[in-house]
Amino acid sequence: MNNDDQNKIDPQLGSLLRQLRDIPILDVAPTDTPRTPVSFALYENGGTRRFYIFFNGNWRYVTLT
Repeated sequence: MNNDDQNKIDPQLGSLLRQLRDIPILDVAPTDTPRTPVSFALYENGGTRRFYIFFNGNWRYVTLT
């Protein structure tokens, strides 16, 4: 399946892949409202690792091991 076929399946796929490629790695939890309605961030403070997702106006996270 090439990129054209993938974009026919989901027109937002290219945008999502660009966001995933540019995920920031933070040493403090994100609090600012991002420019896009859906955003991602990785957080690490030495002992804790979290994957943050911003949607519906709030940051949410899952803890990574």
